[in-house]
Amino acid sequence: MNAAFSSVTFSSFLAAHPSQDEWAVFFEPKDLVIQPAMKYKILFCAYSVLIFAAYIEPFDPSIFEPNGRGKTLPLFFQATYLYSWLAPAIPAFIGGLVLLGLPSIPRSLARCIAVFSIVSGLLLTLFGMVPSLGSDTQILHGVTLTIAVAASFLIWSGSGGQPHPSRAAKIGISIGTIAALWSLLTVPMILVQARFIADGAPYCIAEHSKNAPIEAVRDLRGFSFYTTATGDKSTSKWYFHGLMLVDHPDGQRVYNWSPGRWRFDPVERPDAMIEPVRNVCAPS
Repeated sequence: MNAAFSSVTFSSFLAAHPSQDEWAVFFEPKDLVIQPAMKYKILFCAYSVLIFAAYIEPFDPSIFEPNGRGKTLPLFFQATYLYSWLAPAIPAFIGGLVLLGLPSIPRSLARCIAVFSIVSGLLLTLFGMVPSLGSDTQILHGVTLTIAVAASFLIWSGSGGQPHPSRAAKIGISIGTIAALWSLLTVPMILVQARFIADGAPYCIAEHSKNAPIEAVRDLRGFSFYTTATGDKSTSKWYFHGLMLVDHPDGQRVYNWSPGRWRFDPVERPDAMIEPVRNVCAPS
């Protein structure tokens, strides 16, 4: 009797619970791995946020306002500025569409848009260098942003609605990511060095060409804290990328920020400069 009951109970248990093959349906390896489309979607969204944070600049409304003579800039220059200002937001805009379910961009269309982005970006970079010779940081800024925008179209290109980014897209994403990280990491690098150099003494950080102190942390990003004012049109007026004034016990010292060396260097003869350096900010 007990044996029969046990047999019935065990048979009922097997009937009520899925078999090993049935359990395998719920735990197939494909369910434990992020699918390629989702992987590229996560990568693209993270990339677009990084580019936006590293490159976006505050909007300058004076470009569209009349000057002292009541005249405004030609529409071409206004459109050029607006395109340049919006460029860092292009990857974020595409990323938003991706989150809303945008299928992959056809490869031929993505390549055409990427080529247009590269040509227009390089032309705008050269156009921005007209008033000066163009510093290494300015060239790096324009070229890497151009690559970052072009790569944002290529990484979501493919066929059949699924993204299949090419090697060029992956290289472009890598270049944009490295440049953006350099720009963002410049902020803590400047703040740490400033505190170390000041060693408790009052100090301030300012932009020399604008003759104004830094008011926001975003102004210390690598692609923000540099000057384009010095060049062949103003060789008698040398502007530093950024200045730090420190009121040491033995006197005030002036330091110049070097984007290439990624450090503050002492200005040997600050009072010999045609453009004053001691009035850019007040140490506190």
